[in-house]
Amino acid sequence: MTPRPPVKTRTVKETLLIVGEGEADIAFVRFVKRMYADSLGRAVQEHNARGKGGKNVLETALRRANNNRAYDKVVLLLDTDTDWDDACRAKARKSRIGNRGRLDVIESDPCLEAWLLKILGIETEGDTRHMKREFKRHTLCEAHEPEWMCRLPVNQCHAKSEVAGSF
Repeated sequence: MTPRPPVKTRTVKETLLIVGEGEADIAFVRFVKRMYADSLGRAVQEHNARGKGGKNVLETALRRANNNRAYDKVVLLLDTDTDWDDACRAKARKSRIGNRGRLDVIESDPCLEAWLLKILGIETEGDTRHMKREFKRHTLCEAHEPEWMCRLPVNQCHAKSEVAGSF
């Protein structure tokens, strides 16, 4: 008889679902996954809620988490400028994912571009439209285009380690 090969042991990773409001949120999550995949120590899956405001992101996350109870943690990445109020925040705080835990919410005020500008060290104020214009002016592309992330200097990439800790 031939000896059996040694049994490969598989480690079970904690699973994380991140539901983003739009294409820019998903592009950012994918960038963080690429940069910090080893240090995250968990399987991360992203899902695009396709816009329509924070309430839609919350409902999409609840639907997705309840249909697939395999997620250990669910994080919402949303803008506060559209359809997100105290009632939605309270609903998110009260919501549970099966018997595992609660939702975590990362709010971009007023939008993701404002948050990214702050990470890049650019201080500016204004509404969502202004923030998107300023972001495009400084990075020479839209937030959903991954090219801008590749142009970041190394010291600015390290600033994102704070964000990776949220995941």
